[in-house]
Amino acid sequence: MTPKNLFNIILKIFGLFFLREIVYTIPQLISLIPFFTKADDFGGEQFSSGDIVPFIVTLIAIAFYVYIIYQLLFNTNKIIDKLKLDQGFNQQEFSFNISTSLILTISLIVIGGVILTNEIPNFCKNIFSYFQEKDLSHGLTKPNYSYIVVSGVKIIIGLLIIGERTRIVEFVEKREDRKEEENEIE
Repeated sequence: MTPKNLFNIILKIFGLFFLREIVYTIPQLISLIPFFTKADDFGGEQFSSGDIVPFIVTLIAIAFYVYIIYQLLFNTNKIIDKLKLDQGFNQQEFSFNISTSLILTISLIVIGGVILTNEIPNFCKNIFSYFQEKDLSHGLTKPNYSYIVVSGVKIIIGLLIIGERTRIVEFVEKREDRKEEENEIE
């Protein structure tokens, strides 16, 4: 394994960790959508401009994360060349042979596992809180179930990352191969 390959793998793993951050940010964005309108005194709905600022900030954060993920997953060679990360290393120091797909697979399993270990307790807590609130209100108010849905979606995404890890790795490697072919042609 050359130093360039090692840094290529490290940058892709960072890209996958940023992907995990998007998984945490998207439900926050979705949960802000119902708050754009507020009921006025006459029973109608009125647009509230004060609630759109968190939505826009979250949208900008997601766009920034998507840009970083794209760069870290698909333009790693450009980053390595621009930052000169592979210069100054003795080529014989890296004598271990581990495939890129194996390391990416392991990192996807770890990321999916971290998501699951964070969200399964939150999911159980949210279900407990929902039923507790439902019992305490005696049907007078409707308890909020959006936290249960958000935690459920995060659990599903964590399971999908673990279950579809081979497709994700193949997608990342195919895109990287296409980028390298395009750069060689130019």
